[in-house]
Amino acid sequence: MIVPLWRNDAGNNGLHDSVQIRFQALGGTVTPGFRYEPTTSDFSAAESSVSSQIANLIAGGTNPSSIAVYLAAFDEVVGVFDLAWNYPALVNTVWYGSDGVALSAVLLDDPVEGTFAIHSRYPNPIFGLPDALQNRWQPVANAIEARTGITADAFALSAYDALFVVQNALVHANPQKNFGNFKAAFVNEADHFNGVTGSTALDAAGDRENGDFDFWAVRLQDARVTWVRIGTYNNGVLTVF
Repeated sequence: MIVPLWRNDAGNNGLHDSVQIRFQALGGTVTPGFRYEPTTSDFSAAESSVSSQIANLIAGGTNPSSIAVYLAAFDEVVGVFDLAWNYPALVNTVWYGSDGVALSAVLLDDPVEGTFAIHSRYPNPIFGLPDALQNRWQPVANAIEARTGITADAFALSAYDALFVVQNALVHANPQKNFGNFKAAFVNEADHFNGVTGSTALDAAGDRENGDFDFWAVRLQDARVTWVRIGTYNNGVLTVF
């Protein structure tokens, strides 16, 4: 059973919809949950609704261990977690997150929210870098960090690969000002390019056909709250550390 709680924007609506479709296709149940506006600062209505839905599931005979809250959010996660302690149903339910919160620094800044993230387990998936290709992407990541002071993540290195695909498409699109030609050339180049993050081949929806995902959760390590990689999903295989 999933009780969703999500932010009303294009990306998080898409996450909610795709999770719901896939989970139901696998035989799971998704409740109406609660969708909040991006301007929300008081999450009492949202969390009261989610808490009530969990309580109703349990009252109807659902095993509490089979219920999870799916939170698709951004940095407002701190407001959600801060208030969640006031609802026993939310405290006693596991939570699952999204890429919008994975590795969020603000979640580590307050011990209250960090403690709730640890307590609720709260794994968050995000596009990852293949360990097998570290000899390719690590030198690029090091060069980026040396110049900018910013650690290059999987999205940054994917953008690095995308630039090569765009350049190759511009070279081969004829004429360059014909968008249809450019689009076809881009897809063709992407399907045949192998960059620092691996193959950039696209599926029918225009997404990368193959992609690795890392799962991150907030944990207590060496007496400090930090993000820890707790699993990977590579080539259809889920590995939990």
